[in-house]
Amino acid sequence: MAAAAGALLVAPASAAASTSTDCSSPGAYGSATWTWAGRGALRDLRLTAVDTADDSRIAGVRLYTLDTAGHTHYRQWRLNANGSGSSQSWTTSLDDARGISRVGVKAAAFDDRGYRQLCGSASSANPLR
Repeated sequence: MAAAAGALLVAPASAAASTSTDCSSPGAYGSATWTWAGRGALRDLRLTAVDTADDSRIAGVRLYTLDTAGHTHYRQWRLNANGSGSSQSWTTSLDDARGISRVGVKAAAFDDRGYRQLCGSASSANPLR
């Protein structure tokens, strides 16, 4: 019992804690929550796109990561085409052999020509790298 209690004290508190980031652009709000799972892994990754305007546009959200060498990697857009006032979420995980030093989110409202205005959140640092 004492050994198990000691092991719990050694584990970083941030490893079990959920981290989040978000941003708003005209017509779209995007957020991400996740749990750090090591040097290059995110678990319980939940992306949410909210359509905030009645403008016939589609709200989108995507994750961006910085690897341990400082290179930015943009992940695929997740699109909420359910209309004004709607929210859509996706739950997944992410593993990157290059390591993940920081994570942030981008959001935008799309039409046939692309997005009108993009927002980007501040990125959160990986406490386990």
